[in-house]
Amino acid sequence: MPLMQCNGVNINVRSWGEGAPVLFVHGLGMSSDLWDNQLRPFSSKYRMHAVDLRGFGRSDKPNTPGCYSIELLTQDIAAVVQGLGGEPVHFVGTSMGGYIGVQLAITAPELCRSLSLCHTGYRASISEEVLSSRMSVLQTQTMEEYAPLVTTQALAQPADPVNTEWLLEHLARNDHRAYSQVLGESLRGFDASTEVGRIDLPTLVIVGGEDRVIPPQAGRDLAAKIPGAKLVEIAAVGHISYMERPDEFNRPILDFIASN
Repeated sequence: MPLMQCNGVNINVRSWGEGAPVLFVHGLGMSSDLWDNQLRPFSSKYRMHAVDLRGFGRSDKPNTPGCYSIELLTQDIAAVVQGLGGEPVHFVGTSMGGYIGVQLAITAPELCRSLSLCHTGYRASISEEVLSSRMSVLQTQTMEEYAPLVTTQALAQPADPVNTEWLLEHLARNDHRAYSQVLGESLRGFDASTEVGRIDLPTLVIVGGEDRVIPPQAGRDLAAKIPGAKLVEIAAVGHISYMERPDEFNRPILDFIASN
């Protein structure tokens, strides 16, 4: 699919398979490429769409102040869903992509059939220690030099060397300026605590038992806030269970989507 024009920004969307639409939204520093372990299981049953958020992958990387707020990122995703035909999607978002899913469910629930919110919360939940360490290192290092810090924080330890290499490579590809701006604008101001309880959609929340980026308690709190939400905890994984334990990540989401 060619780039989609959304709110004056070109957004890259990749699509596979046939069936009910499932939209995958990545987190900070990733892109549509991260769903390698989800592509075959989901596209064999559904019309799978994976987006590159503005600032990442093949999408545009604007630099105007405030252009990476969760509200604007959510407006992009709403435009993507409408551009795909407007049929409500099964939304799957991880980390920052989960923030977008929460915001989308609040502002445009008609665009969602269900929510799968992974390694995320209803407000900016990355610890100040993690956030400050990243901002400090980014001021003096290239993305390639910076990548090991995030990789150590994101993966449960001791980490599989294959996963380590995969994550290092993906992080190093980022545009330094865009990544730094997103880190500063998207991950500190988001707070849907007064509205999250209004979400009225089938919701699955997945947390990693050893997630040190967004602690599992943030996901538990999110599930407790959304009426009827289902909580799944995956033991011995960090912040990227979709790569660390893909079968344990895929199975509950596939079962959940099939039931909704």
